[in-house]
Amino acid sequence: MIEHRLALLVLLGLSVPTFAQDRTSGVQGRTEKPSLDPRVAPGPANQGAPRVDLWSDDFSSPGNWVMGQTGATTLNWQIGTGLSSQGDYPTPAILSTTADNGYAMYDSDAGNNNTGSPEYAFMTNATPFSTAGYQNVIIEFQTQYRRFNNEQTYLIVSTNNTDWPTNLTPTSDISGLQNVYHVFVPGELTQGVSPGNPETRRINISASAGDQEQVWVRFLFVGVWGYTWYIDDVKVREQPAYELIMEDGFLSHTGDGEEFGRIPASQLNNTMRVGGSYLNFGYEDMTDVAVTVELRDGADNLVVGASTDPFAMAAGTDGTMDQSVNLPALSDGFYTGTFEVTAAETDSEEDQLNNSYLRRFEVTPLRYSLDGLGNHPDGYQSTTSTGSNSFLEDPDGLMLFTYYPVRQAITVYGLEVALASNTVEGGFMIASMHDTASVLADNVGDLLAEGQPTDITAEDIENGLITMLFDDPVTLSPEGYYAGVALFSNTGAGHIRVVDDLTVPQPALASMIYLPSDNTTYTNGNAFAIRLLTDPSIGMAEQRRTLDVALYPNPTNGLVTVRVPGQEVATLEVIDGLGRTLLTKRSNGNTTLDLRHLAKGMYQVRLNSATGTGVQRIVLE
Repeated sequence: MIEHRLALLVLLGLSVPTFAQDRTSGVQGRTEKPSLDPRVAPGPANQGAPRVDLWSDDFSSPGNWVMGQTGATTLNWQIGTGLSSQGDYPTPAILSTTADNGYAMYDSDAGNNNTGSPEYAFMTNATPFSTAGYQNVIIEFQTQYRRFNNEQTYLIVSTNNTDWPTNLTPTSDISGLQNVYHVFVPGELTQGVSPGNPETRRINISASAGDQEQVWVRFLFVGVWGYTWYIDDVKVREQPAYELIMEDGFLSHTGDGEEFGRIPASQLNNTMRVGGSYLNFGYEDMTDVAVTVELRDGADNLVVGASTDPFAMAAGTDGTMDQSVNLPALSDGFYTGTFEVTAAETDSEEDQLNNSYLRRFEVTPLRYSLDGLGNHPDGYQSTTSTGSNSFLEDPDGLMLFTYYPVRQAITVYGLEVALASNTVEGGFMIASMHDTASVLADNVGDLLAEGQPTDITAEDIENGLITMLFDDPVTLSPEGYYAGVALFSNTGAGHIRVVDDLTVPQPALASMIYLPSDNTTYTNGNAFAIRLLTDPSIGMAEQRRTLDVALYPNPTNGLVTVRVPGQEVATLEVIDGLGRTLLTKRSNGNTTLDLRHLAKGMYQVRLNSATGTGVQRIVLE
């Protein structure tokens, strides 16, 4: 299987918990918190010239499969429409090509198997199919799956429907078993993270299924309280003789794995890490294989290039290119990286479209963004979203962070955040800037800059963007920083969803999530669309009209006077750090609030009138 970006994305300090109830995984000393949100497959749709399909099933007829289970639970595979995970940490249903007419699901999460003993669940085609006359065959299927830490997914092939192995465990060595295959090889998956929804798996089963009169295939789950496994659209196909695939490509501006979608010229390094992963998926060896990378500007002028020396690739093998190139000064504009793998036999390949892979970024003085939303090549962009309803215990005070290294001092005026369309009007956000060390130490209250609470309006949701300026611009010296937004849904009345760009794989610490319920930050990877505004003119037109709310004394021992501008009728709300409204009062002028019954700490006083809104913080001591 492909070794994705191993040289750049090194996961350190991996610690795996013992029990499935504690669903966190350590990455570089941090953990990833499983949420309720789906992951979507990055990259373009696979292209391919038609080959002979020897057998297929789209799960529209449950009777085409035989299901069985043994072990610690009574759970079994299910086939149907609308199936969904019922466990404590549900995995979203598969978004396969033919999901509307049925798919298969094994919901280990719902079994709550805390016995320590494995559960075994299998699904086998009821009627055998033939591969006679075709020595080289592959199986393809779409899947949605998240791995926990003590389970394994297997594909098993039989030509007699009797030689099924009965002693497989999650850690079995299958190298001596000709008819047993890993669906995901050990170490391929990040704990708790789906590689795509759906993810297409292609497995060469020629050794066990080639040129056979009858063949059965079995999907087997073995494990202790995992997540949920979905499967759909299974095909057994003739394997091509020659088939090179450029699996991915990377352009790392920092050399540490981050790939920025928009970056000011001042923040570019003098060198860039470039490369990608490739695979010989055919059954014939290929010769004079070469991998090339070209970075071109908007006028199609070559900026930098890199290539490997020609080499030979045996059938079924893969590799990774990883080089450092000198980067000249780049002017503002778009730059496209093209990654290509070719061989002496390329003209004989059935599909040459998948020999190339694209990446694109923008050099701009206006914004610094890890995400590249809107700038990705056609067909590549893939997103999900995270927000105030991603974690049931944290509808208010949840914080999302995106990492930005600063090479030369830069002034930041505020943040721009992309909102998902399922954001609901009624919540508010607070923009902030943090030192990296503070966020990694869970000290999210240590701020370098902060803006006023900003209400989410219907216009913001329609635009898909919101601009929030800091109270004062902040100049960042060369160092690493996190841009953060705190989300407040007003106890679920207005959930906020921030877009997460999945298109480009990013290091684990590229984005983070802070949960106030346990005062802990968790890794997210990917790229929250939380952007630094680096031009003072951005956002001026977008600033909403705010009312001048005056509070005094501040700090206070409990009695505070609120001045409402213009003597207009307004509603005052006192809100705590979790977004809960503790006090509501009407006013048409100067009003006294009695807060002596509240605990010491920081609160927000929000004013809403017919002509505008305003927010001020007050400290109760």
